[in-house]
Amino acid sequence: MRISRPFLLCCSVLLAGLTGCGGGEPSRPNVVIVLTDTLRSDRLGCYGNTRGLTPYLDALAEEGVRFEHAASHAPWTLPSIASLLTSLHPAEHGAGGRLPNFRALDSSVTTIAGVLDQAGWVTHAIGNVAFLNDWTGVLREFDSTDVEAPSSNVEMRSAERTTDAALEWIDAHQGGASSESPFFMFLHYFDPHAVYAPPQPFRQRFAGRLDQNDDSWVFGTRLQMMGLRSGTMTFEPPIIRRAEKLYDGEVAYLDSQVGRFVDELRARGLGDNTLLVITSDHGEEFLDHDGFEHGHTLYDELTRIPLILHYPSQLEPTVVRPRVAHVDVAPTILALAGLESHPQFVGRSLLEYLVNPDAPPRSVIAHGNMWAEAQTSWKSGNHKLILYPGGKAELFDLEADPGEQDDLASLRPELVQELTSELDTLMAAMRALGRGEAAVLDAETQDSLRESGYAGGDEEED
Repeated sequence: MRISRPFLLCCSVLLAGLTGCGGGEPSRPNVVIVLTDTLRSDRLGCYGNTRGLTPYLDALAEEGVRFEHAASHAPWTLPSIASLLTSLHPAEHGAGGRLPNFRALDSSVTTIAGVLDQAGWVTHAIGNVAFLNDWTGVLREFDSTDVEAPSSNVEMRSAERTTDAALEWIDAHQGGASSESPFFMFLHYFDPHAVYAPPQPFRQRFAGRLDQNDDSWVFGTRLQMMGLRSGTMTFEPPIIRRAEKLYDGEVAYLDSQVGRFVDELRARGLGDNTLLVITSDHGEEFLDHDGFEHGHTLYDELTRIPLILHYPSQLEPTVVRPRVAHVDVAPTILALAGLESHPQFVGRSLLEYLVNPDAPPRSVIAHGNMWAEAQTSWKSGNHKLILYPGGKAELFDLEADPGEQDDLASLRPELVQELTSELDTLMAAMRALGRGEAAVLDAETQDSLRESGYAGGDEEED
């Protein structure tokens, strides 16, 4: 790992909680979180994929800091994004639930948008799902928002239009009265999410033979998703594999638009002083554990996510291999912006791994399924524990078995007991906060969520 002495000094100062490097003025970068919905980390070439889906993201990783083992805290959008923006776990920030009992972000919780706004950043969010609308409270502290959540996931705003919206806002900001202030943008792309219907030429390049030149077959409609979740519809493996190739085409299309966004930032002279944080909210299952989609398990195909920091003027290229998590992102952004972390944030700045690459991995909690039975997971050391209702437990050695296929629970009961005790203590403390507020959804919003495939049952999540 190559890090210059001035950079190490800068990191040391930031980690000490000071505001600046070498006694000078604090850095005030523009900050953009690029969140790509439903993007598995193993679809990126920099995480080992060989299909050539993500040349632009791979180039950004090559120029930046890539975290090999990053984790989200939930396998679906609302609680996951809330954790990213609040540096709190789902039971701490309260956002989650399931239709018709969704919960909004607790009114007492601060987001990174609020912290940066108070420090002088102009903040803007672009979203493409109903879980980012006002009723969830997730984006409430942004100065402005642009959220499109049509009544069907077949009609969602495309990555091209999302990129256009981001560039139009940046141009307006650069030409406006607040142009001297740095900006913070949350930029949410939806395209890898079902339905899978990549445009040409990505369909031609990555879809299966039947679908390369025929766009009549799409996968992931509301009827298919609801049939899957209710158990009234099943899909044979050949259908899932066919859909998976369409998913790959969506990932490649998304990559091209992220590349266009970054190229346009550079063309506007904003490349060197813009911190890009590239991640996703969760992954997608394609029969990894004999299932499909997301929101139903806590295996790593759903909770392991890409995480890349790209900030050419401050961060030299490297790969961080210890495990990290979404709650650590907001404190890291604040450190790179020359600000102290907010006292409500439970994560820690990831810059410590650039100073000390042998720092221990984070222990990570995930919980909160949108459908299927409630589960809670705990990654500690090399092991991962998953607890189910009724006391069932699964235990995996992530180093020897990264695909989580060999359940060791019956062979290591003492370790299951030890990790369960740790997890129970932490979850009890989180639940004691009692956070989360019943979300008020009008009939139009409920219909939109149903049509988008988000009707997961009447019971609330764990």
